[in-house]
Amino acid sequence: MVQKVGIGNHESWLKKNLSSFTFYLALAAFLISFISILPEVLYFYKVGSWTVSEWMAFLQLLVFAISAYIAFTTISSSKSTARERATLDTILDDNKDEDLYDAKILVHDFHKNPQAYFDQKKDTVSKRDTLAQLFTVDGSQLTPAEHDVRKSLIKALNRYEFYAVGINSGLFDEELFKRMHCSNVLRLWETSSTAVTQLRNYTKIDTLFKDLEILAIRWKSNSLRSTDIK
Repeated sequence: MVQKVGIGNHESWLKKNLSSFTFYLALAAFLISFISILPEVLYFYKVGSWTVSEWMAFLQLLVFAISAYIAFTTISSSKSTARERATLDTILDDNKDEDLYDAKILVHDFHKNPQAYFDQKKDTVSKRDTLAQLFTVDGSQLTPAEHDVRKSLIKALNRYEFYAVGINSGLFDEELFKRMHCSNVLRLWETSSTAVTQLRNYTKIDTLFKDLEILAIRWKSNSLRSTDIK
């Protein structure tokens, strides 16, 4: 167990520092190469014989290059900040959505004990006691109690599919979202995966909630650990 955690930490460190390490390695290689040919460059361009106007043109070009680099890094930073802000706003809106919260509770309660759910509704007619069975027929054939469960599941799946599309396409910050909703995503998918499979078979559309499935599989294979929170 200790070895597994150690490997996870090592992989996490590599992912976070690989880009920086690559940049510094490339920079070091460039500097070494540049220093080695510097005498030839100075001789070829006859820097020692440059006039004031030539030095001014060179400095102006250098300023342009530095300005372009600063603009590039600023734009990259702004994109990252905007993505994090969009993620936080989405999470806050999710926490305020009582209908979504009630829908998820209803789905999980039904999945855990369908008979208790029907007893609470005083329903002695309903016989479909799994989420998957709710998608074997048209919605008009469901009892009111069954329809409520199916409607709640569709609502929860649609919302989490929206999140998954945003994360998988890079519009949302995955690390931030994972810290907030990893367990919720995995639990919902574990509860509803068979129902989603049945829905795909019934509608003949195999792309339904595909982004959510991809995200859940990815997070399950690399679930959130306490060492990820720093």
